[in-house]
Amino acid sequence: MRKLDSSVPHRLGRRTNFIPPLKGRPAQWAEVIDAAADREARAAVAQASVATVLIAGDDGSPLVETADVGALKGLVPDRLCAVRRPASHQEMTNYISRVCVPSEGPDARAVWCESFNEMSHLRDLLLTVRPTQVATQAMRLEWVFASGVRSHVPDFLLRTAGGHMTLVDVTTVTKVEDPKLRAILQLTSATAEGLGWTYEVRTELPPQRVRNLNFIHASGHDTLQDRLSAARKLRQATEPVDVQRASELLGGGGKGFMRLWDLLAHGVAHVQLDDPIERDSLVTSTQPAGGASWRHAL
Repeated sequence: MRKLDSSVPHRLGRRTNFIPPLKGRPAQWAEVIDAAADREARAAVAQASVATVLIAGDDGSPLVETADVGALKGLVPDRLCAVRRPASHQEMTNYISRVCVPSEGPDARAVWCESFNEMSHLRDLLLTVRPTQVATQAMRLEWVFASGVRSHVPDFLLRTAGGHMTLVDVTTVTKVEDPKLRAILQLTSATAEGLGWTYEVRTELPPQRVRNLNFIHASGHDTLQDRLSAARKLRQATEPVDVQRASELLGGGGKGFMRLWDLLAHGVAHVQLDDPIERDSLVTSTQPAGGASWRHAL
């Protein structure tokens, strides 16, 4: 099989798939929606599901593998290639991009995002969850019904330092109320639950949070700073530390602010991301709780 490269031919805005098409006729939506609405029924459907993935072989060439859902417990995100990829086209309204992500492998890694909404959420997850491995468009989940099959490609798969896996779908407030999409998300949730994974459905982030994420994402480049020592200095302050005071403790002036932004970008220090970052914004050593209105309960 050919190796995947970073360029994709134009497909008039359609995704380019790297795995064989799904076999079988589509299941009737009425049956899918009814099964997804019943906890026991959707758990049974999820337990019998299969997944198709694209795994990098020893020589880097991607290999298609299909297995029962139980085999997903052994997945390593660093070895997963995207099963599909967005393709740009003239006058497209969406925003596709690549984002550098952490990796436990020897090589640097970047993954695809299919929209600005996805990119913002991935930056949010990188900052707040601090994953050690990330894959996007990493698998096609397939569920079998009496009338046919249905499938879904979740957006993100993340693994943290403790080995816990989180599956994430990013959509919009208007789309998530569609009964068909809601049924697919419920089946995905049941599948993740059966694997012991966390599953999140996320909708649009508040504009201020997006602005803060973009700013912090672009600020993590002080490679000479001893981040752990700098964070310890902030923690040892006898009074609550705001942005102005933190910058003074870190050297003052522009250098102090740059060092603080770098600490925020690497998750060593934190501010409230939903509010404007001002000089009197509180700087903490742990992630402050937010409203998380973008996390959608199914």
